[in-house]
Amino acid sequence: MTLQVSDMALTRHAVRGETYAVTDTGGDGPVVLLMHGWPDERTIWRYQIPALHAAGFRVVAVDWIGHGDSSIPTSKRRYRIPEVGRDLDALLDALGVQKCHLIAHDYGATVCWEFAANFGHRLHSYCAISVGPSIEILVDILKGHPLHYHWLILHGMDRLSRWVYLRKDKRRFRSKFGSHVDAERLLGRLQSGQDQTFWTIWEKANPAYDVTLRWLLFGRRKKITVPTLGLYSTDDEWMTRGQMQRAGRHIDAAWHFKTMECGHWLQLERPEETNDLLLGWLATQR
Repeated sequence: MTLQVSDMALTRHAVRGETYAVTDTGGDGPVVLLMHGWPDERTIWRYQIPALHAAGFRVVAVDWIGHGDSSIPTSKRRYRIPEVGRDLDALLDALGVQKCHLIAHDYGATVCWEFAANFGHRLHSYCAISVGPSIEILVDILKGHPLHYHWLILHGMDRLSRWVYLRKDKRRFRSKFGSHVDAERLLGRLQSGQDQTFWTIWEKANPAYDVTLRWLLFGRRKKITVPTLGLYSTDDEWMTRGQMQRAGRHIDAAWHFKTMECGHWLQLERPEETNDLLLGWLATQR
């Protein structure tokens, strides 16, 4: 019988004063840790979890704080990349995991690029989907793509962001989320008027000057030392190709760059192709 995500028990783990919601397939196989991005939650991996588990892995999917069933801190500083990176280190301890294969999408990848550089001893390998190192995004902006990334500013402004996405019969929302299978559910969350932390908190907590300063002070000296895969979709509505393709400059280990012909949420839009790529990658890391 194929494992269904709905069959997996939800567990909660206290981590540095917050609560992280986790689904865990269990088992004795190598651990694969799945970290979602914006504005998602752990269910975005619903097509990958059964496939990875069937291949013999213990699969753990996590809700970041402020998302899904995890707690919602009120302090913006609690969502800074170094803070949630330390959370991830402590969460592995709480799960009894010494080392894992890490797969992260979107803002999850943003956090995990820095995590992989600072906590490489916790990883067998790293796979970043859609998003490369933050400093490379800033490079692309400076190289002539500022309009492509204007959403970085927009998402830091709660009311304006919500208005822009919902105006003119939600035209912008439907355009930018065209490849997201769960677009209507996300639209319902945006329209509900309930807590909108998941919508704007990443940009508010991690402004460009903060990311740049950290990289200037520490990042240039810290390279990723585990095999790394960058997976980019050629029709990505949000990200440029260069920011991922140049990621190899930050890695002192094997670096692989692959593309798929689809939109930003490739694990939902092309689940079977995504699974094949991930399983092929992990097979080379055993």
